[in-house]
Amino acid sequence: MAQIVGVTADRRGDDQEVLLRRLGLDVLRAPMLRTVDAPVAADLEAATRRLIERPPDVLVANTGFGIRLWWQHAAGWGLDQALTEAVSGARIAARGPKAAGAVRSLGLPLWWRSPTEQLDSVADHLVAAGVAGQRVALQLHGDDRQTAGAKLVAAGADLEEVPVYRWQLPADGGPAAELIRRCLDGTLDAVTFTAGPAVRNLLDLADASGVTVPLLEALNGPVAVVCVGPVCAAVAREEGITDPLVPEHWRLGSMVNLVGEVLSARRG
Repeated sequence: MAQIVGVTADRRGDDQEVLLRRLGLDVLRAPMLRTVDAPVAADLEAATRRLIERPPDVLVANTGFGIRLWWQHAAGWGLDQALTEAVSGARIAARGPKAAGAVRSLGLPLWWRSPTEQLDSVADHLVAAGVAGQRVALQLHGDDRQTAGAKLVAAGADLEEVPVYRWQLPADGGPAAELIRRCLDGTLDAVTFTAGPAVRNLLDLADASGVTVPLLEALNGPVAVVCVGPVCAAVAREEGITDPLVPEHWRLGSMVNLVGEVLSARRG
């Protein structure tokens, strides 16, 4: 009988499923979050206009998806050119390669990119470089639980947070409930995570059903937990998953290959 992998991703979940099935694995699609941008559009437009009026000294590009979506919205408001001009003189720091690529695709110069792909490391680098009295634009990702903004404010920055999208619980909770059930009854072999909030949402759903303890026992036992990178794995540890696996290269394909290696070894 084929081994089964639970995929918790919203975006690019289809890509994961294709790659996993090529390895001979069955897939249970159970998104633990959904990306929502409509509710934040008004806040995003207001922040964009403030940055055009008062250009930033520093821009933190957090996610490639967020930077691209921000400029798409700006184009819809007729503000994309003005936004590009406003940030063109800023020091632009990127959290990772995708954010850096999005910045370069806009024709903007990249000042620095974090080697760890962690938002806190960008904040630490900026604090060390000095941000007191400087206007810093911080492009937020969908998770409100981040500490980078507080670090920058504590260092004296004039912070402008830019909300582009938010993550929410999936509209259909059925697949998530099925994933939890399969973890508990031993019919799921592995679960993948590509975003920290997906881990939190899984544990929140388990808590609402009163099964947090047995779920954690499963995730710390027979169910292999594989995270795409160290940021996601750090959240997993915070939520009580003691030994999440992380591929050497923090990319989707590498994560899928690691899942295949782990489950192949278990079959053997």
